Amino acid sequence: MIIKQSLDHIVKRVIINSAILLMLFALSLQAGVAMAHATLVKSDPPRRSTLNVSPKQIQLWFNEKIEGTYASVVVRDANKNAVTENSPEAVADDPKSLVLKLPQIEPGRYTVHYRVMSVDGHVIESNYDFNVKVRMQ
Repeated sequence: MIIKQSLDHIVKRVIINSAILLMLFALSLQAGVAMAHATLVKSDPPRRSTLNVSPKQIQLWFNEKIEGTYASVVVRDANKNAVTENSPEAVADDPKSLVLKLPQIEPGRYTVHYRVMSVDGHVIESNYDFNVKVRMQ
């Protein structure tokens, strides 16, 4: 009788613990899906960099595919004036990247403002600065 009660207790414990583990596993899968939004992982020019020459383009790389047709990238000078009217272009062989062509820009501080939509529909928006050095004559 005592052995049967012990076995029943052990079986109940195993069932309860298994159910708890299964629920935690299911919740972890849901959290992973909810948190899967695009994030900037690399930029050229890099964040807070100081360049000796004007960059020809801005390139942004994200951790997942983005909807290139909905992307916006604007580069502004220290006076908050946009330095280009162009729209960014998706990189044909890299669906996680965007390129914005730039004209020749003067020495100074510039802010890159980007807004992209990841393939899950989540919009991210942020900015970063870089500098172009004043050339010494």
